Amino acid sequence: MSIRDLVMMAVRNLWKRKLRTFLTVLGVVIGTTSIVVMVSIGIGMNESFQKQVEEWGSLQVIDVYPSSEYGMSANANNMKKKTAALDAAAVEQFRQMEYVEAVSPILRESMLLICGKYVSNASFIGIDPGAMEALGYKVEEGRTLTAEDKEGIVVGRAVVEQMYNPKLSWQMQMQAGPPEIDIMNDKVTMTFDWDYGTKYADKKLKPIKTQVLGVMPNSGNNGYSVVMPIKQMEKIQKEKAKWEKSNSSGSTTQKQTKKEYQQVSVKVGELNRVQEVQQQIKDMGLQATSLTDQLEAMKETTKMLRIMLGAIGAVSLIVAAIGITNTMVMAIYERTREIGIMKVIGASLRDIKLLFLTEAAFIGFAGGIVGIVTSFLMSQVVNWIAAKQASEMTSSIPLWLYLSAVAFATVIGILSGYLPAKRAMKLSALTAIKTE
Repeated sequence: MSIRDLVMMAVRNLWKRKLRTFLTVLGVVIGTTSIVVMVSIGIGMNESFQKQVEEWGSLQVIDVYPSSEYGMSANANNMKKKTAALDAAAVEQFRQMEYVEAVSPILRESMLLICGKYVSNASFIGIDPGAMEALGYKVEEGRTLTAEDKEGIVVGRAVVEQMYNPKLSWQMQMQAGPPEIDIMNDKVTMTFDWDYGTKYADKKLKPIKTQVLGVMPNSGNNGYSVVMPIKQMEKIQKEKAKWEKSNSSGSTTQKQTKKEYQQVSVKVGELNRVQEVQQQIKDMGLQATSLTDQLEAMKETTKMLRIMLGAIGAVSLIVAAIGITNTMVMAIYERTREIGIMKVIGASLRDIKLLFLTEAAFIGFAGGIVGIVTSFLMSQVVNWIAAKQASEMTSSIPLWLYLSAVAFATVIGILSGYLPAKRAMKLSALTAIKTE
């Protein structure tokens, strides 16, 4: 029997029993819709977590810090401290790693940003200017730093919004309202003298002139930072060290015999390689963290919920599978004489088996197709309700889930029809013909 004959006979037999076929397909539709919608909610939660974490910074950036570990020497009573150096050699080693796209040492300094009579406390970050865009820094006005920039800063929007007049009291600040500042065009300077603008300020210390090249958006930590080339930051830190040394009341500055960094940022080209590169850095004896750690932790907290959602959908599909099995068993009882005649006129056992498996596969396939359409509509309803209630429980159905649902429903149909098909094969031809 050809494949065309099998398909035509299967469709004809299912069409003869429209109501039963419809109800069986409906069971598969409900099962498919349930499992797809439940799984899609889990996927939607993960995507929501990822968007939330991406607002804090790039998921592909690893922050590396110096780390120390204690190891036992030959003498159990003698502990020796092994320190992993985060120096220029380590930075070069990071650059040679596979999948690494950009590397930049990070220098930090808390200073005041000055624009006219207004100042703002800010965290200044010195980085390799050519790596700024690769490290995930974005601007909403102006531009980011480039490799050609020796000086210049990119300011976070929150730093500008928090500017105040140090000569006015808090009540007077509130009455005056927000300052009118054009940070991109007004004269901007910076200083590490926290008494600037007051009577305690060091009159000999002149603010450092600079130029604002861009403004970063308010989202994430970048909104509260000021980014500059690392060479410019090194000059500022040297000046600050001299200034502190000249003040007898200042704390003594320790000299470093070897230049080491407190932080290095490493950009990985592929998101799925971040954990691999991060582990390589940890194996060097350094501390390495990334936002993917927090993302994985957030996913782990909802893992049980996602398993429960998938299990609920799976139960519905199991019920649908029982319905398919019941339908095929009833079809065998009703078509016993037909099966006997098919055997007498020369139909092989394989043809009879394939006929019933084809009918079961059709039920599963049809239920899967209608199920994914229903799932799409249900997903839109879930997202609409979530948007109204500002909930993070959204639904997202990728293409692979649609295809998997149809394939899974079809396989469930075939498996459900396997035992009834074997039963049809084992029927005696003579006994089947005599059956009324």
